[in-house]
Amino acid sequence: MPDTQPTPSPYTNGPYIVLSDGSTYDGADGCVIAYITDEGEKQLKECYEFKGVELNDMEIITLSDLMDAYNKVHGTDL
Repeated sequence: MPDTQPTPSPYTNGPYIVLSDGSTYDGADGCVIAYITDEGEKQLKECYEFKGVELNDMEIITLSDLMDAYNKVHGTDL
């Protein structure tokens, strides 16, 4: 019978979010990937913060959900 246990990860710290400039990071807990409607885009441009975008104008995917899916597909435990 094949071993179905996840491979232990050497990456024990994090997760961190690294922005596209490669120099700024923060903890990933509570972070999301957001897609927004045209109206949501207008709201975002008005205040430059996602706090100003109405919830019904965005679809969010939590990073923890993405990481859970990654671990399931790859058999890891990051």
